[in-house]
Amino acid sequence: MTSSSSHQFYPLTIRQARKETREAIVLTLEIPEQWRELFAWQPGQHLTFRRMVTGEAGQKEEIRRSYSICSAPSKKDLSVLIKRIPGGQFSEPAQQFQAGDVVEAMPPTGHFVLQPAENRHYVGMAAGSGITPILGMLQAVLEQTEHSHFTLLYGNATTDSILFLEKLADLKDQYPHRLSVLHAISREPVDIPVLSGRIDSDKIRRLHAAEFAHTRPSGYYLCGPGSMIEDLSTTLKALGVPAADIHHEQFLSEGQEITPQQKTVYQDAGVTVTVDGVTHRFDIKKGEEKTLLEAAEAAGVVLPYSCKAGVCATCRCKLKSGRVDLVNNYCLEPWELETGYILSCQAVPRSEKIVISYDE
Repeated sequence: MTSSSSHQFYPLTIRQARKETREAIVLTLEIPEQWRELFAWQPGQHLTFRRMVTGEAGQKEEIRRSYSICSAPSKKDLSVLIKRIPGGQFSEPAQQFQAGDVVEAMPPTGHFVLQPAENRHYVGMAAGSGITPILGMLQAVLEQTEHSHFTLLYGNATTDSILFLEKLADLKDQYPHRLSVLHAISREPVDIPVLSGRIDSDKIRRLHAAEFAHTRPSGYYLCGPGSMIEDLSTTLKALGVPAADIHHEQFLSEGQEITPQQKTVYQDAGVTVTVDGVTHRFDIKKGEEKTLLEAAEAAGVVLPYSCKAGVCATCRCKLKSGRVDLVNNYCLEPWELETGYILSCQAVPRSEKIVISYDE
């Protein structure tokens, strides 16, 4: 490899593979010194992995999956948690990974991040494996500040299914006055009524009245299923929390597929794209049902992506000229949209000329 790029995949050796639960594994990846700067991460970011699998017709095809980084930025090596999904083409075989195995990963990306500041109160709300990026965030707050506080509201079905239970307990012992952890359990009895059941709008209203309204958190960081994110965001706004203080990242879930009718191109379009300093051009014809990313793939132009559902922001780029429609957007914040950022996996051309760049 002659040059380094944030859009390329790099072979990384697994230093440690540790089972977190029966359904989840934590992989700690060794980052070679020459890639240390390239793989520096912010709390909340994720890695995109790729793997070759055999398709239905027997041909080899590439799959990509993104997993959030759970280690604090102070660590030399980074760790990700991979929870098994039944039939998952990456998550199931990943449960058998061992130290010494090599995986291919793209450098950290994502804009669901927290940059700790002093004398602040941050709130994290997570469900299930949504704890992964939040864990990186709370560790950064505790390590990088002396007087900031982090409150975590974490929802799970049972106590046995709680990810990073021991890690959270250790952090609570280490930072007893700066970390609060509230476990909401939905399928087991609990002693505190407000923590019984799933995290929902009623819980948020009660906790806001009891604590958050007085401490005035600087930011709320939400990670979980789309329905939970929508419910909590709406509730927080109704309680007077500024939209700019609510940040979220949701799981890829059912209902986020793009329908052919939404992708129909109404006119011929010429697309110019710059990635890693190289400019490419390709066309999309009227009547085609393709996003910018799909049209680029058909033309042999390699662009970064992962989920293809508007969730992970790996394909985030800047629209320099032209107009597009975004079919779905589950990750870009209002300020990003206002300054011209789009998701190529969700962007359908709506003008004759489109110019985008991944280098800004």
